[in-house]
Amino acid sequence: MKKILALLALLTAFPAAASEPWREAQRNWVSDLFEFNAKAPAVSVPAGREEVAKLVAKRAKEKLGPQWVESALRLAKLESTFNCRATGPKTRHGRAKGVLQVMDGSARALGYDPKRMYECDYGIQAGLAHMQMCIKHGVKTSSDMARCHVSGWGAWNRRLSSRGAEKYRQKYVKLSMR
Repeated sequence: MKKILALLALLTAFPAAASEPWREAQRNWVSDLFEFNAKAPAVSVPAGREEVAKLVAKRAKEKLGPQWVESALRLAKLESTFNCRATGPKTRHGRAKGVLQVMDGSARALGYDPKRMYECDYGIQAGLAHMQMCIKHGVKTSSDMARCHVSGWGAWNRRLSSRGAEKYRQKYVKLSMR
């Protein structure tokens, strides 16, 4: 609050017709005032969801190859509608976070910090690492990828023990293939 008041005081204290060197100093001071605070997490959220979709496609092509770009885009659209700040419903395993809705346990297993899942690029990288792990565990098609994404790479290719979980997985795969 003090920073905002100081900024307002600075901006209103001098007339608009101030000299250009003063304006440059003023701009520098303002940018220094709002510079990155190490205590607060840096969350980079692109302005529009189209930008997030482009970032998902770019990162998927780099990390997984062009054949998996469409799958990554479908999953991101289904999971979060390209919203970097998306949080899934509470489950017994926690909440999924980020563009590709990665669970905290999966993020940790892949070497990612669950607290940073809301950072757009970081969350996308974690989601793609999850997809990469699915590919390592035998995923070959888009429907297999959806199955793996919702079940985890350890259980994607076997029947789930709970009838409700299996029914949910089948519904998820159908939705992802639309």
